Amino acid sequence: MPKGEPTGKVIVKPEREDAVKRRHPWLFSGSVAKIEGKVQPGDVVDVVSQDGTWLARGFVNPQSEVPVRIATWRPDERLDEEWLWNRLQQAWQRRKQLGIPDQTDAFRLVYAESDFLPGVIADCYADFVVVQIYTPAMEKWRDLLAEFLMELLKPKGVFERSDFDTRLREKLLPRIGPIKGEPPPERVTITEHGLKFLVDVWRGHKTGFYLDQRENRLRSEPYLKGERVLNAFSYTGSFAVYALRAGAKQVINLDTSAEVLRLAEENAAINGFAGSVQSLEGNAFQVLRKFRDAGEQFDAIILDPPRFAPTKATVPNALRGYKDINWLAMRLLKPGGFLVTFSCSGMVSPEMFQQVLFEAALDAKREVLIIERLSQSRDHPILLNFPESEYLKGFVCLVC
Repeated sequence: MPKGEPTGKVIVKPEREDAVKRRHPWLFSGSVAKIEGKVQPGDVVDVVSQDGTWLARGFVNPQSEVPVRIATWRPDERLDEEWLWNRLQQAWQRRKQLGIPDQTDAFRLVYAESDFLPGVIADCYADFVVVQIYTPAMEKWRDLLAEFLMELLKPKGVFERSDFDTRLREKLLPRIGPIKGEPPPERVTITEHGLKFLVDVWRGHKTGFYLDQRENRLRSEPYLKGERVLNAFSYTGSFAVYALRAGAKQVINLDTSAEVLRLAEENAAINGFAGSVQSLEGNAFQVLRKFRDAGEQFDAIILDPPRFAPTKATVPNALRGYKDINWLAMRLLKPGGFLVTFSCSGMVSPEMFQQVLFEAALDAKREVLIIERLSQSRDHPILLNFPESEYLKGFVCLVC
């Protein structure tokens, strides 16, 4: 367990001090002049200037591309058990202040730096909390974190899904399994805006469900009531269920995984729409081209692809991919149809994504109106001094 007192100092290069003073919570390896003291991964360190001026305090991992994750700019604040408990309480209070638990029993309780708790994600799914831990500091806090979550929320259990890339980059091995309390069942049933969904927290994407799209599902519902709706990159079919509730007559869920398509059918069934969805397994780019060649048309299309640009180097290819899939969708929409389209690539800005849509519309020879701009749900708040906390952007477009 990390001690509250710093075990060393990290000296910042003079030309990089401004980023710390502007309260960016990541100190990159290229910004570090020297690490003083016998520090171990996960220890508390002070961040200081070349002349010794105190700048911030955080958790160190010398093996990482981000050797310091800053947790406080207050010199009197200890990063100890009390700090952890207070941060969890504050995160819970913010969710209640926003009325999120009144809308759903599935939401993000802790969004890492945006809740001033670097290195941890905590998602609530009905009677269970699913955590992702991806720094050595939070790895050391693991048991206490679970204990505090049990005390704060009174769930049946706290479950870990630490099996994603960031953890590997921090030189931590993947880990999946219960930490405290009961293990979750194979399917956890959640409620969202009056609808029910089955969530696989053991094997599903992220922690099991796309909580960041909750408000977008509700906002897009009025545009999905046409005769024929295509839900591409459907995952477990949550947008499809909203479309069916809106009055859509036929909804096609398209995904590469037969397993998630089966779960999508179950999600339709538990909401009273058994037999109302068609499942189509395949690559979205290839299937949409086949639809185009066959002269198929739709009243609404949802595009929620996986992250195309995990790094800056992959952005050019990602933009080509976004343009291609949106061009295909525009070609497939009836005049007056709606395109609900997203990018979850943090490296792709909203402006870049809008430019891609403009270029796709030109090539498709369609006039396109932006009706709504969409972002991540309020339980994924965007920290102003941390642009990396904003990653999901979307548009509702009317395609003429």
